[in-house]
Amino acid sequence: MILPLGQMISRAARFTAMALLLGMLGACVGAAREPVENLTSLGGAETLVVGRVELLPPLSKNEQKIRGLGTGGFENKIFLIIDDHNRVLKAEPVVADFTGRIEALLGENFFVRSDSKPFFVIAAMLYVELGGSEMNKVYFPGGLKASLKPGDKAVYIGTVQYHRNEFFDVTKVAVVDNYENANAEFKKKFGAKYALRKALLTQVK
Repeated sequence: MILPLGQMISRAARFTAMALLLGMLGACVGAAREPVENLTSLGGAETLVVGRVELLPPLSKNEQKIRGLGTGGFENKIFLIIDDHNRVLKAEPVVADFTGRIEALLGENFFVRSDSKPFFVIAAMLYVELGGSEMNKVYFPGGLKASLKPGDKAVYIGTVQYHRNEFFDVTKVAVVDNYENANAEFKKKFGAKYALRKALLTQVK
């Protein structure tokens, strides 16, 4: 199973986590799904994936402590860990687990490039403290499937809502349909030539 939600990593694990972070900063980890600015840049076997992630309640002013040189890009950002096959993380994710991740700013729609085939969200990760000698993070459940298919140009997968308490224990996971909002932003960014197909994430049974 995924490590207990809200668990702070041990001193020994900090060195491993810091190595992972430095690898990500140094582009040693496999690439994230790339943000798309123009639909003409998509290959014939690629799809634009549109979605959003929310924490409920949202992060308060002092809940996330991100400080130090080069760490600003982690503020208010959640990492969706993706795989082509559904699986359950049985320990701390390794570097390879972050290849193909979706990096999403909480509460904002993301528009990223993906292969035109199904994928699974197997977990999500958020830094709550980063900088100096501190590195603490929390994990959120996965078990969600995105049903992309060949020929899809653009697909809306919904808003993943993680309902949680003050200790970051997840009390509920929901996939919410905010298609109208996402489609309006999609048309503003890319025009009306292509339709945004709705295929909400589903729970893996």
